[in-house]
Amino acid sequence: MHRRELLGAVGTGAVGVAGLLGTGARGAGQETETAATTTAETTSEDGGFDGIESSADRPFATISVGTRANVVRSENNRPHAIRVWNDSDRARAIRLRLARGGGSGGSDESSESDKSSAALDRRVEFPADGYLTVRLLEPGDYALTVRPGDGTGEGGMGGVATTATATATAVGSTIEVPRSRFDCNDSRTDVRVASDGAVRSVTTATEIGCPPEEVGRTFTAFRGSCGSADDAGVSFTDGLVEVSGSIRVPNPCYGARLADVSIPDADTLRVTVAATDPSGGVCVQCVGSVEYAADLRFRDSVPRTVEVVHRRGGESAVVATATRGGSSGDVTTSE
Repeated sequence: MHRRELLGAVGTGAVGVAGLLGTGARGAGQETETAATTTAETTSEDGGFDGIESSADRPFATISVGTRANVVRSENNRPHAIRVWNDSDRARAIRLRLARGGGSGGSDESSESDKSSAALDRRVEFPADGYLTVRLLEPGDYALTVRPGDGTGEGGMGGVATTATATATAVGSTIEVPRSRFDCNDSRTDVRVASDGAVRSVTTATEIGCPPEEVGRTFTAFRGSCGSADDAGVSFTDGLVEVSGSIRVPNPCYGARLADVSIPDADTLRVTVAATDPSGGVCVQCVGSVEYAADLRFRDSVPRTVEVVHRRGGESAVVATATRGGSSGDVTTSE
């Protein structure tokens, strides 16, 4: 399903102007497209922030959080970048506290246990008009608390200058980055820390239609019985595809299993159910049929078309094709 989603900006406040991320993002099975305009929201009442405008042509430091090693379907779960910009003519310390699970970044009075559980917790010395990039490598819900401080400091942590002596002011903001930001699109959140300490943010993203991503499944095969039914039906609900049917087998002692679930293109899901050999023993001599039910759950979107395939004795055949039609969710099937 080619679904065009508009990614809004994080934070609270009035709706601001739209932004662009660039060109060349890729979607599975699709040609390269240019970025499209996205809806933006800022933390200020007057809006007007649509991305950093630093004179620096690169970040003074980059912090990577997490790892890509265990990310499944990496093309459909791209990293998300956060750029924090010190929009001031003087250097200053800014505290960055990143929490997993979408929780608040907390205050300076956070307990030691809270600090140890934070994915990132640093006071970073920003140069005047400089910006830093935080790369979120693993999909998830995040909350970044940005709290500007006063003065400068020394020291370093992971190659980034930090200070433990700067006192954070009461001005600051927590920027939420939900799990939905991590899909096949390139996305970025820009955070501006103004000279007066006000924090504004805007998120931009390309709008490539992402292929559906399966996130869970269940399958149940029931006891076989005499009969020759060999068909299937499909129903669609929010984020869920339900498949039920009966597969014809040589006798009722055979079983059934979910042999394969594949997405050959962005609009199509193919579900293959295969007959399994009997477990042994004496079985009534009649052609059998095994009923089954499968639930397949998807993130963000579900396929528009579902093919159900039955496999037995080395042969496969499509027994049903279902199409989710318009708002009514009409389904058509054919043997």
